Amino acid sequence: MAIAGGRLSRFSMDPPTGFKRDGYCKVTDDDKGNHSIAATMSESFLKFTNGRGNNLESAGVKPGMRWCLCASRWKEAYDAFKDGKLEKEAVPQVHLHCTDKKALDVVTYKDLKGFAAAPEATREGGRQGVTIDPAKPSQPHGEGEMSGTRPTQDQQYGTTKEMKSGGTTGAGAEQARRQTGRGG
Repeated sequence: MAIAGGRLSRFSMDPPTGFKRDGYCKVTDDDKGNHSIAATMSESFLKFTNGRGNNLESAGVKPGMRWCLCASRWKEAYDAFKDGKLEKEAVPQVHLHCTDKKALDVVTYKDLKGFAAAPEATREGGRQGVTIDPAKPSQPHGEGEMSGTRPTQDQQYGTTKEMKSGGTTGAGAEQARRQTGRGG
């Protein structure tokens, strides 16, 4: 289960990452290191963690790579940032939909979300950047964050009034016209 809600998404097969090297940051019973955090590596983080005895570069990890990171190693960087010993850019960006909920055994959702990578809908299997905070109950649309449900047709393509008045433009308008049977 992903901390963003729903099924855990594959993170990277180039290079193969995860405790099982299957591309998933999934924690299993035999993963004692909690390799749950899907993160993009930076040069400054690799230097920081190497200085603490975790030489990821010897395993072939390079800046810009996607890697399933031990939750405790991410927390080390986060704590160093909080203490003013590390710049914010050195804390790896987190891909919430690929991060196993077991990360919450070590760090908080709020801390991880503060370092969330920008949504990557085309690279992440078409998933949108909507996340669900497990600490908050679902909220109806229009009251804070999305609840994780799909938008209605009106929300996605414009209201019927906008379509009749020609207020919807672009690809959304074209798709709306096809669905309603109106030509272009």
